[in-house]
Amino acid sequence: MSGSGGGGYIPSQRTKFDCKTGIIITSVSSINVTVLAKHRIGSILDVIIGKNEELLLEDGDGEILGALLHSNTPDIIGCINEGADYEAEIERINIPVCTVKITRK
Repeated sequence: MSGSGGGGYIPSQRTKFDCKTGIIITSVSSINVTVLAKHRIGSILDVIIGKNEELLLEDGDGEILGALLHSNTPDIIGCINEGADYEAEIERINIPVCTVKITRK
C-alpha cells in the first residue's frame, strides 16, 4: 500500500498456552491408520505424555492414534505435569490426515 510509511511487519511472539482455557486445533502426526479406521468424527481420545516426553493420543482401548506436534506442545506437557487433563476430539478425517481439537477435560 503506498503512503503507509513502509516499515514492515513484525509477527507477534508465540503466546503461552493457557492451561485452563487453551484450545488447539491441529493435525495428528505419525498416524496409525489401523487405529484411525476404528474412529470417526466426534471420537474422543486422551492426550497423554509418552515415554519420550511426546504428546500422544490414546483411545479407550489403550491404542495410540498418533502424536501431537504443535508450537505449544511444551506448554501442554507442563500443564499435564501440573495435574491438568486434556482430551482430543476428532474434527476431520481425510485418511491419512486427521485433525483434532484439544481441550481441557
